[in-house]
Amino acid sequence: MKPVSTTKTMIRSVSPKNFDWLMFPIICIILAIGVLFIWSASSEKFLFKQLVWIAMGLTLFFILLYFDYLSFSYYAYIIYACVLFLLILVLGMGGSVKGAQRWFSIGSFSVQPSEFMKITLVLTLARFLRYKKYGIGLFDIGVSLFLTFMPMALIVKQPDLGTALVLVPILLSILYTAGIRLHHLFILIGAGLAISPLAWMFMLKSYQKIRIIGFLWPEKATDWGAGYHRLQSLIAVGSGGIFGTGWGNGTQNQMKFLPERHTDFIFAVISEEWGFLRACLVLFLYVVFLTCGIGIARSTREPYGRLVVIGLVTMFATQIVVNVGMTLGVAPIVGITLPFVSYGGSSMLTSFIALSIMFNIKMRSKIDLASERH
Repeated sequence: MKPVSTTKTMIRSVSPKNFDWLMFPIICIILAIGVLFIWSASSEKFLFKQLVWIAMGLTLFFILLYFDYLSFSYYAYIIYACVLFLLILVLGMGGSVKGAQRWFSIGSFSVQPSEFMKITLVLTLARFLRYKKYGIGLFDIGVSLFLTFMPMALIVKQPDLGTALVLVPILLSILYTAGIRLHHLFILIGAGLAISPLAWMFMLKSYQKIRIIGFLWPEKATDWGAGYHRLQSLIAVGSGGIFGTGWGNGTQNQMKFLPERHTDFIFAVISEEWGFLRACLVLFLYVVFLTCGIGIARSTREPYGRLVVIGLVTMFATQIVVNVGMTLGVAPIVGITLPFVSYGGSSMLTSFIALSIMFNIKMRSKIDLASERH
């Protein structure tokens, strides 16, 4: 992979010494916790598959470290077009599970293209906005919106509201870091809120509307199924108490009252069996992880790398906040995984790719001199 020809950069250091020796052990601990509770929440079959995905993710993580991250900038638009094509293809040829058409089946494994679009969007927006710091105009905002909402519409069509919503904070964070004027940012957010009724009427499925109504106005959710996920999750979290019921002894988990307990509601299993204190420890590990990511962004002096790290940190933070929030009943149920913990191959590979790019940027500290056109 060759570097971007339109950018002049000076490599300050490329060394294993720049490997983030704080972040990596934290991720390993989070992975171990995930494996432990997937085993508790499901069968050995899912445990084995998760271990395979982790092994593949770690392999991909170390392979990608050998490529200069500016190479991803060079191929960003091509990668975007390819993943967008896969999103279109999955709507016609993808496998359907519980009414959702999101996956390509490869033997006994499934791949979800929408997961990879999150990273693809980060790379593409960072490529487009990297030299806009002192002049993001309405045209730049319009192109950024187009690049975001085109895949977002396809993902909502699957339907996969959770993954689609992650793209919005990614867009806003990269625009803010790239130097958008604050009044333009507020206008953009206001316009989004203004057109949300149209999204409600024409884009959301009936079950998604029921879940949102059940979250905002629980007393108006007359359908028992509308609030079932939320209710069972709250029971699981509450029954864990301070110290938990013990690994493998959670009633909501073991008696299968809790739905999607090895994927979307894995944090409810952790809270029930480990209790409040150790669940807070898991959240603390995530806070340290995100803080390390922000530290990489602050120390990166090359604009593309800085925008990419901010976008990836936002991606991780949004997933963590939404997943934990819906487990605790303070966010609507949208179906989103907890990074490095929930079962899921595409989610695991996406998380490792994002992590590798962040490490890549930290290990290759650069000073941006200029674009050739400047």
